[in-house]
Amino acid sequence: MAQGDPSARRSAGTETAVDVLLRWARIRRRSSAQDIADFKGGQPLRVVGFTKSIGGAVMTSIGRGKKIARTRSGFLRCAPGEMPVWTDRTGGKKSVPLRPPFAWKPVDGKVPTAPKFERYELTTADGTYDLIVPKKDAELMRHVFGGSEAERRDEAGRV
Repeated sequence: MAQGDPSARRSAGTETAVDVLLRWARIRRRSSAQDIADFKGGQPLRVVGFTKSIGGAVMTSIGRGKKIARTRSGFLRCAPGEMPVWTDRTGGKKSVPLRPPFAWKPVDGKVPTAPKFERYELTTADGTYDLIVPKKDAELMRHVFGGSEAERRDEAGRV
């Protein structure tokens, strides 16, 4: 399935301007617990995020010949039975499938100018990446990437 597939629903932490207005009007949106239940039921989800390393670092000049890795925004598409796919916001040409085994670990430190986001380290078969996701989606990401293979088999009902 492609990143823009309409069947992939936005996660609870992936808010649009309309979602913010609805929250101000005290109209509730989905919760992370509902996202996890939907994911277990087969619903693909899209989680907004930021990274410097997935898909290769993009270097930006800061003057005097110095360059730093630039943080890029994008979406992580998670679907049961499929590899998660990172797609830069610039489009589908920069899609990177993330291959198991996974290790999901929180990283200390705040995300500058983004208090509703948390920083994580994602280890895959292809390497270790930085990933910044909404705090609301942290539990969903732990469910998708965290836990041992034995825990995943037990949840699926297989031994």
